[in-house]
Amino acid sequence: MGGTGERRLEEISTEWSIIRDPAEFVIRYQRAIRKYLGALIRNPHDVEEVLQDFFLRVSQNGFIRARQERGRFRDYLKAAVRNAAINFHRRTRFPQPMDSAALQKIIVDIPQQDADQVWIRQWQKTMLERAMRALKKHQKSTPRNLSFTVLDLIAAFPHEDTKKLAERISGLLGRPIRPDAFRKQVSRARRLLARALVQEIAQTLDEPSKSQVLEEFRELELWPYVSGFLPSNWTWTKPKPR
Repeated sequence: MGGTGERRLEEISTEWSIIRDPAEFVIRYQRAIRKYLGALIRNPHDVEEVLQDFFLRVSQNGFIRARQERGRFRDYLKAAVRNAAINFHRRTRFPQPMDSAALQKIIVDIPQQDADQVWIRQWQKTMLERAMRALKKHQKSTPRNLSFTVLDLIAAFPHEDTKKLAERISGLLGRPIRPDAFRKQVSRARRLLARALVQEIAQTLDEPSKSQVLEEFRELELWPYVSGFLPSNWTWTKPKPR
């Protein structure tokens, strides 16, 4: 596939574009970071203070350690955000120099299990939102493709049957869509969504493999969105240099 820019996952050594571009980082993950800080710090005003300080440091310094440590970007990012919360608690609760035992107390006091659940939910939401954004872009550039619209309708009306959903989309488009045609559009959309999710997840892994991507799907509870819709020869499109 040389000329297309697509390669098998096993052949790629990922360069995390998010690490090279701090501004893109802010746009892509700010919601997940804000929610995670909210679970660690609680006070909304303090969350904003830590968030702005964190973004400033990222914009100025980037992610040098992430390049060195490699692995899974969401783990590195989670640790970096948690450290920012710990440093905030240390400054506000223990303004004087402290020993390691006092610092450990701060770490224990932060509700880690609840915060971890918030982080996973927000990361999952971010992956889905970005994948849906890719489908919306694809739909705009592809005549008669309805991938974004059909999945958006199903999400908005999860309990309606195919006939009712076909009626809804017919009203939106101003032309009739039969239930069988709607089902075909849903099947195409699910395949496109699965590939878009592979794309999003692969970009957060160093040297992504099928097993690593599958692990992320399961840990983030995204497997129901892709099960049965992934092609046997998964591919990943390497981001174009900026």
